[in-house]
Amino acid sequence: MPFLSNAQSQIITLSGVVLDSASFQPLPYVAIQIKNKSMGLSTKEDGTFSIETNLSDTLVFTRLGHKPYLFIARKNQNDLRIILAEDSRLLKDVTVYGDYNIDGVDDWKKNLPANTQVKLKNQPLTPEPGSVATFGPGITIGFGGKDKTKNKRDELSKTEVYRKTITSPEVRKQVMELYGISEETFNKKLERFNFQYPEAPYLDSQKEIVTLLIQFFALKE
Repeated sequence: MPFLSNAQSQIITLSGVVLDSASFQPLPYVAIQIKNKSMGLSTKEDGTFSIETNLSDTLVFTRLGHKPYLFIARKNQNDLRIILAEDSRLLKDVTVYGDYNIDGVDDWKKNLPANTQVKLKNQPLTPEPGSVATFGPGITIGFGGKDKTKNKRDELSKTEVYRKTITSPEVRKQVMELYGISEETFNKKLERFNFQYPEAPYLDSQKEIVTLLIQFFALKE
């Protein structure tokens, strides 16, 4: 019978919390992968985790916007504090405008007769049944008959978060740089991901989607 060392056979438990290096706030949905194995999980909403692994295994902690962190399992520990540093290469300046007026937005008023009283209808965010909202000032277009595209639009609505996530330039760039792959390889692996995780497009949390992607892309072919 082949000899197995204690290091190869001993199972240990690691638990603790993952924190942001700048704010020391707990980080939810951090992907925790056992290197070179198809095993892993993610931190909870409060940043905590608990995972069983073999002695001497390497855990890889990854999260969008942070640098990966490698931790070697050497003993049972229940009070780990894993600190993830922000990846400054992905941080961009964001300008927020308040009460910003776009030139030309009111040009439609210029063609009205002098002294015309204008009263705009408040446009709801969601059109009423049997109508479609337009870009005009409070205008809706009604239509009769059965809406043959409703099922398709409902399906698109359910997968909107997923579609925006996987097409996000920031997300794609992060995953490609994290694993050193080309866009062509990314797209091929994404196809396999969609095949193996048919429920993923219906997740409504971008963080959960990114966590699943990172865990999947970490697996060897």
